[in-house]
Amino acid sequence: MRKNKKPRAHEAPEKAAKPHSTDEKADSETVTEAAASSSPAVSAVPPSTDPRPVANRRLQRFLPDLVKAAVALGVIAVAVAIWYQPPLIQVDHPYVTYLFGGKTFKDAKLYRPVAMPTRFYVELPHPLTDRYAWFAIDRRREVAALADPPRHHLAGHKAIRRSDPLGVDLEFRKLDHSEWQIHFYDESIIFSNAVLCVRLDIKNHSLNGQK
Repeated sequence: MRKNKKPRAHEAPEKAAKPHSTDEKADSETVTEAAASSSPAVSAVPPSTDPRPVANRRLQRFLPDLVKAAVALGVIAVAVAIWYQPPLIQVDHPYVTYLFGGKTFKDAKLYRPVAMPTRFYVELPHPLTDRYAWFAIDRRREVAALADPPRHHLAGHKAIRRSDPLGVDLEFRKLDHSEWQIHFYDESIIFSNAVLCVRLDIKNHSLNGQK
């Protein structure tokens, strides 16, 4: 029969060391738990997929360009409106006077359409002989016409339309049993018949010095 071998001398510390190994494992687990508890918790929430922040950044990037485009479109719209329907701006030059019933008056109003430098409109303070109230003058075409009162308004001003007719051409027109005479000079415009004489002068002087 085989005899039980006696444990060798160097094996005894190894067996005795087993409890020590278990203690080390427990200590390492304790250290791990302590480290985990002391370290900041890592959020398990997935990153936000909301597209609104990206859209806001894009809007902020393009906002100056959008504002510039809106301003440019507004300017273009105003320019088109003024070109199509120019408002009448009251001016005090040339000087306008009219002769009626043997008396000279200076209370007529003179208007110039915006962006139409050769066109003038004369408004008498009240109709004369129930006929004469508004006159239109086109210096480029050398036309003086009996016009209707403006029927349009723009930005609080009386306005005309480029497509509207100028009015009744007074050249050789016979009204009130007399023929109208039209004269365009370098420094004045004069149109008259036996009842009324209207004059526009670059220089302010009375009708008595008429050319």
